Amino acid sequence: MRAAWNKDYDINVAGTQVLTHTFIPLLLKSSNPRLIFVTSGLSSLENLANGVGPAPPKVQAGWPKTGMQLPTGYRSSKTALNMMMLSWHWDLQPDGVKVWAVSPGFLATGLGGDKAELERRGAGHPSIGGKLITSVIEGDRDADVGKVVAGHGVQPF
Repeated sequence: MRAAWNKDYDINVAGTQVLTHTFIPLLLKSSNPRLIFVTSGLSSLENLANGVGPAPPKVQAGWPKTGMQLPTGYRSSKTALNMMMLSWHWDLQPDGVKVWAVSPGFLATGLGGDKAELERRGAGHPSIGGKLITSVIEGDRDADVGKVVAGHGVQPF
């Protein structure tokens, strides 16, 4: 369990932080600097608290719990990524850097398992996420700086 959680945080939080920190000097040389983090709809604390999104699996009382559990390490790491995005948003605001997190939605990218199985479960085509990220790059979502941008609007924290 620890290895799985560490891997999620190493990739989605620590690795992203180190990479971002390394390249900020180049970003600051841009005439229109934009910093975009890719997050997940699973990262929303508000949605989970209100039962919005994927339903938690039905589990029986007692211990150990049986049945498929939602990817809590992944979900938690993406929530931490959103906090990191907010920190960069405030830190880079004096430099004119626009910062967002983009939540592309449930897509059949192959990162979350077998693409055919993901499509069967309702995952969209990966181009949907690409179009959303492009819209942020092109300035269509500038009113949403410092927020989590999703295809349907702004995702609640």
